[in-house]
Amino acid sequence: MEPHRGWTSASRSWNFLRKRWLDREQKLITVIQEETKRTEENEEAGYRSPTWSILRALQKIHEAKRLEGTSVMSAPPFFQSARRGDLKFWREDDGPTLVVWESLSESEQEQWSKKMSKSKDWVV
Repeated sequence: MEPHRGWTSASRSWNFLRKRWLDREQKLITVIQEETKRTEENEEAGYRSPTWSILRALQKIHEAKRLEGTSVMSAPPFFQSARRGDLKFWREDDGPTLVVWESLSESEQEQWSKKMSKSKDWVV
């Protein structure tokens, strides 16, 4: 969208996110730029995000409604809500949560460790 902020996204992902970030398209563009940089750094360090088929299987087994972790671009739309740390990807629901632990920063893991002690409807 801007020469110094390059990234690519599948049109279905872009349209899905744009609809959930109503009237905040510029903010979404900034978030995607930051998430792209974070993803590249994580991948250089050896992190590989789980496939959607693995996430779907875990979702079904644990009846998860919520996803915690990954990035805004790679979070599958079949979860009712998704976030990582303080960044809400879309919606904010409670309920059974699938946590992609390796995708969380140390501070996000620390936050989740505190949440885990108060709730039992999650799987890592």
